[in-house]
Amino acid sequence: MSVRKNFIQDRSSLLLVSINAFLMLAAITFVALKLDASKGTSNYIISFRSSLGLNGYTQGTVWDVMGLIAAAVVFFVVGLVLAYRTYPIRRELSLVVLALTMPLLVLLIIVSNALLLLR
Repeated sequence: MSVRKNFIQDRSSLLLVSINAFLMLAAITFVALKLDASKGTSNYIISFRSSLGLNGYTQGTVWDVMGLIAAAVVFFVVGLVLAYRTYPIRRELSLVVLALTMPLLVLLIIVSNALLLLR
């Protein structure tokens, strides 16, 4: 008789959770290091619309950029909860959910870096 593993005991899921946690912490660190809290009223570019031409940049405050940190935490938590909830149903589905969380966090790092370098 086979012994059924838990989500916490599966090495593959723990590896993917660890990678996702590292990417989340990297995203939070990169965004936090680029913020200049000493100025307070500094404007940051938070979006770009290419159809508007030179006026395509939308500026926001530090609180708008903090949304990138919140997005990293939300991506990680939602991916972790979905993977944990789907593990008893099907292990492979749980691993796919964890694997698809990684590109979300990588794209978040790329986009936040691109927007914060334009400032």
